Amino acid sequence: MSAKRMPREQRRLQLLETASAIVRSHGTDALTLAYLAEQAGVTKPITYEHFGTRAGLLIALYRHYDDRQVQAAKLALEVSATTLDGAVAILSAAYVDCVLSAGPEFGAIAAALSATEEMDEFRQTLRDGYVELYRQALSRFVDLSGPEARAVLLGVIGAADALSQAAAAGRLSRAEATEGLSRIMTGALSA
Repeated sequence: MSAKRMPREQRRLQLLETASAIVRSHGTDALTLAYLAEQAGVTKPITYEHFGTRAGLLIALYRHYDDRQVQAAKLALEVSATTLDGAVAILSAAYVDCVLSAGPEFGAIAAALSATEEMDEFRQTLRDGYVELYRQALSRFVDLSGPEARAVLLGVIGAADALSQAAAAGRLSRAEATEGLSRIMTGALSA
């Protein structure tokens, strides 16, 4: 193995892209740190240095997809969110589009992590981040103070997960998932 030396972040991105390709081609069962090293053309210690464990690798992959989703939503909100309906449409489309662009491996990664203790804590951190993102984006248009607002936003995020996964599985179209999520979000925020 004679992998060209890369800056740490560039190497991490290369490893994540390789890991994603492995999951896409062979499923999550094939994804080990040793196999990732082999496929990326690096030594095993490099993959262990970046991810520590297989669960650490799966979480890093999940976070990689999630970070893209959050950045897309933030950018769209900065550029175009001038009304509640506009902000809701942006958040809905960003959520669904990220899951669809991640492909079926996103769901497979989530499923592989579902039984790990690390994933429970990680998912809670993600939910908390989404609650805050949505609160910031929507509080210009509706009152989101008080403890019930958190419950409403958590419900919206649960709906976003369910509808996005249905679209990814082909049970709903992108338009149906996005429109459904927008209607749920608008209804929840109007109540």
